[in-house]
Amino acid sequence: MKKILMFVLTITILIGGSLYFQNQSSYSEYASIQDDKTISEDLITLDNNPKDVKSENKNPGNEESPKDATLDDKRTFEDIALDKRLDEGRKKNERTYREQGRKESSIRPTIEVPSLSIEDITGIYKTVDAYMRENSDRFPEPADNGTRGNTDDPRIQNILYKEEKTGIIAGFENENLFAWEVKKLDGEYTNLLLGRKSTGEEWQVLSEGDVYQLREEISDGN
Repeated sequence: MKKILMFVLTITILIGGSLYFQNQSSYSEYASIQDDKTISEDLITLDNNPKDVKSENKNPGNEESPKDATLDDKRTFEDIALDKRLDEGRKKNERTYREQGRKESSIRPTIEVPSLSIEDITGIYKTVDAYMRENSDRFPEPADNGTRGNTDDPRIQNILYKEEKTGIIAGFENENLFAWEVKKLDGEYTNLLLGRKSTGEEWQVLSEGDVYQLREEISDGN
């Protein structure tokens, strides 16, 4: 009887030990799987959110506007930058002219601009002076103070001297077109678009305005 009890006890111990080690093995395997899952999730998170990498703008059309832009501003960023550069160049020219009696071009032309003779320049000054006096409510008395001269705006030059001319400049040869900028009473600069029928003829003011007004006027053909 005692032998039978010892045999049963031995069998019970063996079965219990086997079950214990199976449970331990299963738990270890489960823990290992969970660890692998956690590591995988961490890697995915790191991959989707890499450090020190700036995310792209999800709304590329919503870039912050330059400080010089207004709510109704239709200018491009390039226009705004060029307008600022032209304004700085004009102010510098005014100072240089007061101190040294000369002006400098702030921006090089991007298209071939016709050269003018002394007679051409004299004729332009005569026409511009007359226009300023006729519009004395907007312009000061003409004076040689560095606040007027040929425009440095390459956009206007490209309008005047492009191969196909439209609107008010249609039919004009390059040597018979010129743009002259003048400072107004309000401190802003405007451009006088000058034209003549042929060399030797008197210059006429065809239009006045900034580059945006001239663009619309010439493209509309008015």
